[in-house]
Amino acid sequence: MSPLQSMLLLATMVVNTEAVSQPLERDRAPIIDDLIVDLIKVAMKPKLAALNVKTKEIERDLAVQRNRIKTLQNRKEFRCESGVVGIHTNPRPSWPYTQSVTFQTPFETQPTVTYGLYLLDTGYTRNTRVTTEVTDVTKTGLQIKLNTWADTVLYGARISWMACGH
Repeated sequence: MSPLQSMLLLATMVVNTEAVSQPLERDRAPIIDDLIVDLIKVAMKPKLAALNVKTKEIERDLAVQRNRIKTLQNRKEFRCESGVVGIHTNPRPSWPYTQSVTFQTPFETQPTVTYGLYLLDTGYTRNTRVTTEVTDVTKTGLQIKLNTWADTVLYGARISWMACGH
């Protein structure tokens, strides 16, 4: 039998004893009601304390989750854009070759740009000399320059680029 059931049984016995021994007067009814309420409070006290502890734990967890949601909502989206820039023609093009790139969607801050030589077509009788430069990186775009020097015969050069940021 649980403590609550024991208390309720005891309270019932007290009430029944009072009722049998003498008629219940109006003045005594609130005392018995208060006794029953007090007995229930005593029996329920450990359970209420446990519920209060659990409620506080849930409130703390909820606060943590709300902070995580707020952080995620305020986080700027990290993304990347990429492309290929260059020229490849015959007869050979004139060098330097410069091309501006405009990002599809502007970044919120200046992105980090990575690039590499993607295609290189040179004459086989001469030395190969090529420079690649990425300049003027802004939130909205960048500039790419391909160049050669001396007696290099260059028919084409392309680079792949990728810009990443918020």
